[in-house]
Amino acid sequence: MTHRCRRSSGLWKIVVWDEAFFQGKKHEFTADCCSTPEYGFSTVGSCKIESGAWAGFEHSGFQGQQFVLERGEYPCWEAWSGSNEKKMYPCGEAGSGSNAYHVERMCSFRPIACADHGHSRLMVFEQENFQGRRGELSD
Repeated sequence: MTHRCRRSSGLWKIVVWDEAFFQGKKHEFTADCCSTPEYGFSTVGSCKIESGAWAGFEHSGFQGQQFVLERGEYPCWEAWSGSNEKKMYPCGEAGSGSNAYHVERMCSFRPIACADHGHSRLMVFEQENFQGRRGELSD
């Protein structure tokens, strides 16, 4: 099944599988996916970006750690999370040697479209979970 994008149909396409290395259940999207469980996926195991750029998120509802996904193949979570950049994505190998925050799931994603930056603003926070001092950046 393919979902057409509400924005400009045909500009974005992502294919996702529920298992690593493009195995298991497969689904194509050309629009936002707010929650992979709604489509029978507990999480994305692998994906291919066929067109456009996409933002992937750790949790449903476009929440949590965010990943920018450009055209190409992402055979497992290490490929998009950047947690194992120096290795060739062993997918599940224990002990990558890094103490970085590892995100092993992607439960929502949406196409990245150009915005009217004349009305854009960015809120930044001193600490995680929107804590501490905050600042606003805008054009």
